[in-house]
Amino acid sequence: MDPVLITAAMSEATFAEVITSSSRKLREILFAQMNVKQKKKNLGLHVHEKRDERIRKLHEKLKQASGQREADICRELVRTWLYSKRAMLKAALDFLGIANEDGLVDTEIDFFKELSLERAGELKTHLEKDFPPEHVKIYLEFIEVPQ
Repeated sequence: MDPVLITAAMSEATFAEVITSSSRKLREILFAQMNVKQKKKNLGLHVHEKRDERIRKLHEKLKQASGQREADICRELVRTWLYSKRAMLKAALDFLGIANEDGLVDTEIDFFKELSLERAGELKTHLEKDFPPEHVKIYLEFIEVPQ
């Protein structure tokens, strides 16, 4: 699992959702690491346009990133975003018969890596009934479900 590749492959809309679900500190670290500068602050109607453009530039730069620091930050971005997708996590764990508390478990999740391709396909199909296919793909790649 390469969190930079997972992040770089996201649609712009999903990447923007991932970025905005993270803490401001983490976002600013990644913006600084990837040298995506903030434009001068002007009060007016273009505040969101500037933010959106900055996020687009960051996404483009991540498509060429390869360092360990970027990987660590992207891993944390995806982890934080997935925390906001607890209904999907719960649905996956319930489908597999894993005891959980609203999508969270106290144990390691290595069991996902050991799923058969058939069972992994069933899980993917099950999740895509209720959740966006892109979100399911990101989740399954992140937790290293065989594909």
